[in-house]
Amino acid sequence: MNLTLAEVAKLANGIVSDNSNTNLIIKEVVIDSRNVINNHLFVAIKGDSDDGHRYLESLFSKFENNIAALVSDKSLLNKYPNLIYVSDTTHALGILGSNYRQKFNIPVVGITGSNGKTTVKEMLKSICIHEFGEDNVLATVGTLNNHWGMPLTLLALDTKHKVAIIEMGMNHSGEMDYLSNLAKPSIVTVINVMMAHAGFFNDLSDIARAKGEIYHGLLNDGIACVNLNVPFYKLWINDIGNKPIFNYGIPGTDCYLLDSKTDGTTTIVTNRGQIKVKLKVLGQHNQENAVVATALALKVGCSIESITNGLNNYVGYKGRLELKTAFNGALIIDDSYNGNPDSVKAGIRAIENLSKPHWVILGDLGELGKYSDEAHSKLGEFANQNGIEVLLTYGEHTKHTHNSFKGIKRHFIDKEQLIDYCKNNLPSNATLFVKGSKTAKLYEVIDKLV
Repeated sequence: MNLTLAEVAKLANGIVSDNSNTNLIIKEVVIDSRNVINNHLFVAIKGDSDDGHRYLESLFSKFENNIAALVSDKSLLNKYPNLIYVSDTTHALGILGSNYRQKFNIPVVGITGSNGKTTVKEMLKSICIHEFGEDNVLATVGTLNNHWGMPLTLLALDTKHKVAIIEMGMNHSGEMDYLSNLAKPSIVTVINVMMAHAGFFNDLSDIARAKGEIYHGLLNDGIACVNLNVPFYKLWINDIGNKPIFNYGIPGTDCYLLDSKTDGTTTIVTNRGQIKVKLKVLGQHNQENAVVATALALKVGCSIESITNGLNNYVGYKGRLELKTAFNGALIIDDSYNGNPDSVKAGIRAIENLSKPHWVILGDLGELGKYSDEAHSKLGEFANQNGIEVLLTYGEHTKHTHNSFKGIKRHFIDKEQLIDYCKNNLPSNATLFVKGSKTAKLYEVIDKLV
């Protein structure tokens, strides 16, 4: 970004305070006061537990008139220089990101789904880096995919970028509609529809409808990539309207999985020929993620060579089926970043051909609402049926998983006791799969076992 304060205020639909240098150059927009430096615009977000306006005094004391701030407190307008006043800073951040995005005529890819959003985004990023060069690809950093993170990603757009890859997350109806209409993507897809955030919806079809809102903001001449592997895809027809459609995911479409092997060898059929790669990440679900990334890459305009090289060189993402070595040489599969019932099952399937015995540490899965007890219980049954020898559960809801599992099992409410049990009992030839919701913080367990 390289805009004057006056230009930024116009894009945010804000009013510049009288004691402002309207020619101040803004090079970056931030919402974390710890990251502010000269020529930054600090957005004072009012959150549930904190208020960014509290940090203005220290920021302007340190940087004086070399920074600016977006505020919603009128009483501050004569107190500090370079303020842009709006009624709601979160809303204005979205407007600013959306208006700024419209300055760029490049492919903007929107990705959502219950599972695999970050993986598909990172796979596509790897492909696009081979096609356009690393400096020319913008992608969501980490999982900054909500109403704050996504506008910040849009505001990182630069004239050097040839493509933007935007991850969008939601857990309530209406949120995806908001994000998509801000981003105005030119290519979008829904990867899948599963039990994530089920506690906020009546059923899977409701989740599918909420995910389908990503098609609402698609540009009129944009491309709606539709995964026909998703049983609910017909629900999105009205969302898409008359916009061009690229179907993929099953035989007969222009991009689908032909063959997959447990060593990662994956063959994908496209309308430009077959692609054969050997993925470095575990699981059938990641081979299906590679199909989604391929479909999107085709519509971005990437070559078969770039798709092949990008997928072959993708090495995974922290906390997502990440391979680590335990204190005694056992293999740890760190899938602790987050979880829902379907991703737990995918992970258990992914370790099927790895060294035995198979151990699982499972933490509570959140946001399942009325489905929680049943969903956790069914995971115990699933573990029984899929060769898990030892199940270690941690938390409150996983007690139901513990009760339905028939093999060797222990339930813990104390992480240190869980860690001690593993240190004293984990065989050196075992594969240990670790999974739970982000709130379970099972990375703390893994850190003590490696």
